[in-house]
Amino acid sequence: MLDTNILKDDVYLQPGYICLPARPTKLFTVVGAGIVVTLYDTKKKYGGMNYYVRPKRVRPEHSTPEYACPAIIGLLAMLLKHGSKLEDLEAHMYGGASNSNMSDHIEGLSDDNIKIGFEILDHKKIRIAGKDIGGDRGRKVVFNTSTGETIVAKVDKIRSKDWYPEVLDCETESFGFK
Repeated sequence: MLDTNILKDDVYLQPGYICLPARPTKLFTVVGAGIVVTLYDTKKKYGGMNYYVRPKRVRPEHSTPEYACPAIIGLLAMLLKHGSKLEDLEAHMYGGASNSNMSDHIEGLSDDNIKIGFEILDHKKIRIAGKDIGGDRGRKVVFNTSTGETIVAKVDKIRSKDWYPEVLDCETESFGFK
C-alpha cells in the first residue's frame, strides 16, 4: 500500500513542471484540464512525473513543460540519460477534466491535451499501463517514484490550498526542472 504521509522528501509538482527525483520520493499534484504523465522504469524501479497544461506550443521559443511535447519528451530524455530503456518504461495519464461550470474553462482544451498525450506516447512506443482521464472532475494524484504506485482521488472543486500544500516545491530542489 502506498504510504501517503507527507515526509520531508515529498515533492509537490506544479503545472508546467517535470520532476525526476534522485531518490525515492512521493510526487503530489492536483490536475484539472491539464495532463499529468508518469513514466516508470519497471526494471530500474524509478520514475518521474510531468504536468502540462497546453497541447501545443504557439511559437518554437515556447518550448517549456507547460506544453505536451516538451514535457513528455523532457521527462523521457531524463530517464534515458539515466540508463532507462524504452522497452522498460510504462506510462500513466491523469487529468483532462472538462467542466464548463468553471470560470477558467476553455472549450476543447482537455480533449486536445488528452489526444496529444496519447499521440506522443504512441509515437515513442511507450506502453500506457493506466489512465484516469476525461470527465468533469479534477484529480489529486500521488505517485511513488520507487514503486510506480499511484493514488488518484477525483474532486469536484480544486481549491487554492489543493494547489499549494505544505510540502517541498520541485523548483526548490536540484532535480526539479522548468
